[in-house]
Amino acid sequence: MKVQWQVIVGIIIAILIVIFGTTNMGTIDVQLMFWTVKWPLIIVILGSMVAGMLMVFCFNYYRTRKRKKSTKATVK
Repeated sequence: MKVQWQVIVGIIIAILIVIFGTTNMGTIDVQLMFWTVKWPLIIVILGSMVAGMLMVFCFNYYRTRKRKKSTKATVK
């Protein structure tokens, strides 16, 4: 049941981000160290969202591995 709520909340957040991104279709200047590029705002928003999702995935993966390792050590 917990996973179903996470999926529903994730879908709602994704829909809100897409709506927010499509209403802000202007271009912005993004400074990458020595370069300045013009990108659509939707790309910046979606890129930030993907980067955040990857960080959460990595932290959860690390926490799960650590928990499994400690459980395995306790069982022995």
